[in-house]
Amino acid sequence: MSLDDERLDLALKASNEGIWDWDVASGEIYYSNRLLMFLSYGRFGAPNIFSEAGEHVHRDDLRDFQKKLDRVLWRGGKFLAVESRIRTYDGEWKWFRVRGVPVRDPDGNAIRLVGSLIDISKRRFAEIALAEERSMIDLVLDSVPVNVYFKDRESHFVRANVATAERMGAGTVEALIGKTDHDFFESEHADASRAREIEIMETGVGQEEKLEHEFWEDGTESWVLVTKKIWRGMEGDVLGTFGLTHEVTELIETQNNLDRVAEQLKGVNQEISEERHLLRLVIDNVPVFVYFKDLDSKFVLVNQRMADLVGENSAADVVGKHDRDYFLESLIKDSSLDEEEIMKTGTPVVKKLEKIHWKDQHVTWSVSSKYPWYDSEGEIQGTFGVSSDVTELVEIKQKLERIAYVLERQNESLEEQLSLARDIQQAAFPSKIPSVFHGPIEAAFHHRYLPASQLAGDFFEVIPMEDGQAGFLVCDVMGHGLRSALVVSMLRGLIEKQRDTLGDQPGMFLTGLNDGLCHLLERTSQLIFATAVYGFIDLGKGELKLSSAGHPDPVVRMDGETKLLKLGEEVKGPGLGLKPGFEFQDLVVPMTSLEGIWVFTDGVFEVLGSSGEEFGIERLCEAIRGGGTGEEAIERIISQAMGFSAADAFEDDLCVLGVDFAGRA
Repeated sequence: MSLDDERLDLALKASNEGIWDWDVASGEIYYSNRLLMFLSYGRFGAPNIFSEAGEHVHRDDLRDFQKKLDRVLWRGGKFLAVESRIRTYDGEWKWFRVRGVPVRDPDGNAIRLVGSLIDISKRRFAEIALAEERSMIDLVLDSVPVNVYFKDRESHFVRANVATAERMGAGTVEALIGKTDHDFFESEHADASRAREIEIMETGVGQEEKLEHEFWEDGTESWVLVTKKIWRGMEGDVLGTFGLTHEVTELIETQNNLDRVAEQLKGVNQEISEERHLLRLVIDNVPVFVYFKDLDSKFVLVNQRMADLVGENSAADVVGKHDRDYFLESLIKDSSLDEEEIMKTGTPVVKKLEKIHWKDQHVTWSVSSKYPWYDSEGEIQGTFGVSSDVTELVEIKQKLERIAYVLERQNESLEEQLSLARDIQQAAFPSKIPSVFHGPIEAAFHHRYLPASQLAGDFFEVIPMEDGQAGFLVCDVMGHGLRSALVVSMLRGLIEKQRDTLGDQPGMFLTGLNDGLCHLLERTSQLIFATAVYGFIDLGKGELKLSSAGHPDPVVRMDGETKLLKLGEEVKGPGLGLKPGFEFQDLVVPMTSLEGIWVFTDGVFEVLGSSGEEFGIERLCEAIRGGGTGEEAIERIISQAMGFSAADAFEDDLCVLGVDFAGRA
């Protein structure tokens, strides 16, 4: 086995991919052992999944699979890249990523297709499950009659359900996103809300069912029960706040009526014999349940609303009856104890929440206030009370508790999915990169990669090519977390697509990445971009080509001097994804006196010290000047930056790639 064959075999084992080789003319196909294992076939009897795609590719994926295969076979396509479900020998449908390149005769006809195949079922099923869970969350949020919303650290709405958007007057959720309370409420009320959210984010202590009086910009007022909590990201960082709001304006108005009615009834009680007709007039017209009971807790007077509640035709039908005629014994016992204590001490029971168990087995909730009933001489006659039905409010509270539980479970599931995504992302980075040789000349690669969170936006690639040639890329995607990780996946796919055609042309390589990323991001309204440096090493020609997309300039060691290699405006273009159609240029660096080069992301030199000063490029260069190999220089950079950091940690993703050049003539 040649050295190149050995390297290929090792690389395939490391990537866990199977190999296939299809002779298009004869129809014969070769599968590696790993590929046969993926498809559950033995050494013999495996079908040709390409020529017989209709029998082995899932019907929902068949059209795309056949279209991309035909493009390579008949329309001059240079690369086959497709993800499809393929049926194994056991009859199971599994997701596979298929890659291939054609071998053509002098007339340009494809005579062979050679490529690889790898099982990606776990990843695709995880993506499907995640999408289903998000759909479930949205369905729950938009189905409950409760306002649910999330705000960022500046108190801008970043997510909400439809009920919230309608209540705020925004109309749609999309119209609400990006706005704050200042867009809807009077400034004093909005300022107080903002101050409370800042306090929650600083202390981590939220609020539960706090009654708040709202003053709207149009002059109207309302009352709400508000629950607000701190909103943390997967790494524990504070993203903002989230809240649950339920309007209780009608209930508050009813409770205010209760208080006013109770005061009226107390006055009426003092002159009950002279003004009984006035009492009758009042209690029959107030929007609450009113009742008087004698010393034996029997009803002597109720309003019509109370008669309707217990199922009687008129208020007179209730007179002389007892709670036991309508309610279960559990409620009767508690009610009797309250009334006995009120008549004994004269102390009222005010705004008590009661669970009402009716004799027909249904349950309601009420807020009740009970008072002692005295005659005009001050003698106790029994008790009187007013109550309001709050069953709907209590049921909504219970629904809120269930929603909070569901959201907590969904959050735990999302954490597991993000952990799996991080493992997949980390597996893409090699532990050691093979050197590139041309005769006695060697280019040795060294790297250090330290992500700041579960899903990182920094990454690097080294692309071995022909004898003495290699390409390398260091890239920094804006931000952290899932969004930046998705952009990293997009860029890796674009790199894979053009590595064999543009790998020796840095400017064209970055131009292709930029065009591809702009196309993928054209439908998103958010600003997303990446910076990158791509280099191509040609040991045979003794030169290094570089091109930059808004990335920090690299550091080089030339003739024993360590310095920043300023690429200049002609070579340094905008970040990837910002400017469609931009054509990046190359800078050629002769390798006659080049001893090494280090390319890095800004997480290295933007580390802040205790005084707020950055670690900076000059300190980075000083660490490299300590001498030794590129790997030793990288270790000094990391060690000195960590020692400089006031937080004793890197708050941003960190990626350093170094290349040593040795054996020069």
